[in-house]
Amino acid sequence: MGAKPTFLLLKKESKAVVVAQSDVEREVERILAGSLPNVDLREVVVVGAGDDRMLRLVVDHPDGVDHELCVAVTHALDQAGLRDRYGIEVSSPGPEPPLRTLEHYTAAIGSHVTLGVKGDEDRRTRSVSGVLTAVSDERVTIMAPDGERQIAVPKIQRGKVVERSEA
Repeated sequence: MGAKPTFLLLKKESKAVVVAQSDVEREVERILAGSLPNVDLREVVVVGAGDDRMLRLVVDHPDGVDHELCVAVTHALDQAGLRDRYGIEVSSPGPEPPLRTLEHYTAAIGSHVTLGVKGDEDRRTRSVSGVLTAVSDERVTIMAPDGERQIAVPKIQRGKVVERSEA
């Protein structure tokens, strides 16, 4: 199967402040770049509402992710005041790592991926799966079962590498 993810969970201790998720993502990037520059931030998700908001991070590292790294990430975010606003959950990417940056997508060329793509008319997110064959600043190319699909980068809501079992 694949490596099992490592988890660390800490609850917040005070009232939450409403901040746009993209602002939180930039804040986490800044904090980790300053204190743990070798940590690769793979995903940032805010779940819950009010006092029950949780900041879920997926991180990677050249030497792998273990409990000590999850503690170090949590400590860096705590020192920067994020535990005052969120519970914090840190995990490893496991066998199906999220794709967040163009560098992540470029490294995944040749892998089977699933993308959540924003639709044009109905604005609903649809799923597109296939082998990632090319990445540029403007678009990614996937060889899907029905043929090649080029997807504009701004339309991608989320992405991840998916394990394929050989049947």
